[in-house]
Amino acid sequence: MKHAIRFENDSLYFAASHFITFGDPEKVEALHGHNFRLKAEITGPVNHRAYVVDFIIAFDALKRICEMLSHKVLLPRDHPYIKIITVDDSVKVTMPPLSWSFPKDDTLTLPIKNTTTESLAEYIATVYRKSLENNSAFEYPSIQYSITIELEESPGMWAVFQS
Repeated sequence: MKHAIRFENDSLYFAASHFITFGDPEKVEALHGHNFRLKAEITGPVNHRAYVVDFIIAFDALKRICEMLSHKVLLPRDHPYIKIITVDDSVKVTMPPLSWSFPKDDTLTLPIKNTTTESLAEYIATVYRKSLENNSAFEYPSIQYSITIELEESPGMWAVFQS
């Protein structure tokens, strides 16, 4: 039997900018921002204390992820055509014929192929699971727990990832 806990709270949000590529040949949309909202659910067995995971540990981990992503230009490290080079205090991003330059402290390079909302939801789920594992939130092996991340990019437009 499995139980679930769910997080939906006004403090689970982050404002960030990004651009995505699409098409063949690759086209790039304009750099723009969103006020992303996050929901999360953890499904798994109840432990010997009669809960899935500690609500406070799980909620605080989500807030830390939002804080990490907030007010950053999100960049895709693994995109096949985008090159990201950090020199001193700036980050230069190129995808010929385009190029951008950002202050280093205003960027966050993520291990994803494209900064789509779907990829961001998967990234958040991965980081969230690692955080819960590192904080000993799971009493049983991590594989017994399912994590669902819902990420809203714009009102009514959600990407959902389950791991």
